Amino acid sequence: MAQDLAARVLCDNLQALTTLTAHTCHELPPDRRINRAYVHSVLKPLLPSLLLGIAASTSLADALALIARHTFRHRPGISKPRKPRSKPHKSMTQKPC
Repeated sequence: MAQDLAARVLCDNLQALTTLTAHTCHELPPDRRINRAYVHSVLKPLLPSLLLGIAASTSLADALALIARHTFRHRPGISKPRKPRSKPHKSMTQKPC
């Protein structure tokens, strides 16, 4: 379990570093944010070669360019909370094991 947690933390840190690098290298406007879920899907096939240090710089540069193209506009102060709903399968939430 600790190994799974460490792997998850490592992946999250790599995604954050990749996001910051793509944002600064491609000079995105400050109101544009990179889609972090898309970063995960781009990095997943590259991750073994990145960790082993055998990834070519061109493939990493291509990945950064691809990541920088998938952005969304951040609008501060706008929140869209979900409507309150009843929990599905309410009788099963307290089900004994």
